[in-house]
Amino acid sequence: MLHSIFIALQSDSVNVSSFYSDILVSAQLLLNYGTPMFVFISEFVIAYSYRKKPIPESFFSKRLKFILIPYITMALIYAMPFFHLGIDTWSAKALMNVFAGDYHGYFILIIFQFYLFHYFFSEKLKNLNPVNVIAVSFMINFIYVAFFNLVSPPSDSAIIIYIWERFFWIPMFGWIFYFMIGFYAGTYYEEFIDFLRRNRKVILVLPIVTTFLMLMSFHLGWLTDNSSKRIDIIFQTTAVSLLLFYIVHQLKYPPPLFVFISRYSFGIYLWHYAYIFIFDYLYVNWIPLSFNGLYFLVLFFFSLSMSILTVNLLSKWQYGYLFIGKMGIPFKKPEKTPPAAS
Repeated sequence: MLHSIFIALQSDSVNVSSFYSDILVSAQLLLNYGTPMFVFISEFVIAYSYRKKPIPESFFSKRLKFILIPYITMALIYAMPFFHLGIDTWSAKALMNVFAGDYHGYFILIIFQFYLFHYFFSEKLKNLNPVNVIAVSFMINFIYVAFFNLVSPPSDSAIIIYIWERFFWIPMFGWIFYFMIGFYAGTYYEEFIDFLRRNRKVILVLPIVTTFLMLMSFHLGWLTDNSSKRIDIIFQTTAVSLLLFYIVHQLKYPPPLFVFISRYSFGIYLWHYAYIFIFDYLYVNWIPLSFNGLYFLVLFFFSLSMSILTVNLLSKWQYGYLFIGKMGIPFKKPEKTPPAAS
């Protein structure tokens, strides 16, 4: 949805009022919590899964095969529009995509840093005070992001400008706080759930407060960056993540739609932007319809459905994992335990 709104607002074929545009921009702003929350969730799952058992030898091999290789494949595919400018231009863009995360798949470079960090330091982290570690990680995260948000580039060098505008996203320092919360929440799961229960009133109210403050700081011009690298996204992501965990924990079973989407989530992540670009090109040049204010919804549902179809088709091919990673397994409700014989 985030990218659908962004492309819709950039389209010359969409004419909406400034008020409606502000609503879409606000929605885009609020959806920026997605990337940092994925860092939190990814580490939570790993920490929870291996909190009482050693990390298996296949830990990295599976992630290289089903995550890093598809990332590289899609990095080359997303460089294809530059091919008409010459092989040198395409090669340069492809290398930037792969090694600098110069396309929307940059999250994979971030998460692999944390895979390594977890592998080498998880046992040491268990011996430290969680509150102290989380506090220190917050300071590192906040100062790092604040520096690139508030300090101007020291020169107009193309490399320096690129670091300031994009590459500072890649190092783990800008995401370390979310990793630490996920690590300790997964490692001490029972204590984490107890924390959610004891503080449920605050958890229910906090997202309202952080949302209001973030919208206010953006529309008043205090912080005008509309991305997941804003300073205040730290508070927004934490508040929303805690709320979502609290809500999910209250459910007996995960919602069917959530389970369905989660099975295709990585493939959707890799492919959705391609289908957004494809439809936008067709819309501008060939489709004689006016979606106007609903264009972002058209982009969203088209890219979502086509991504799911792509994952479905490629999952049947022996080498489909090169393009979609690994498709999730269906959720099965646990069988009821028969009553003990008297």
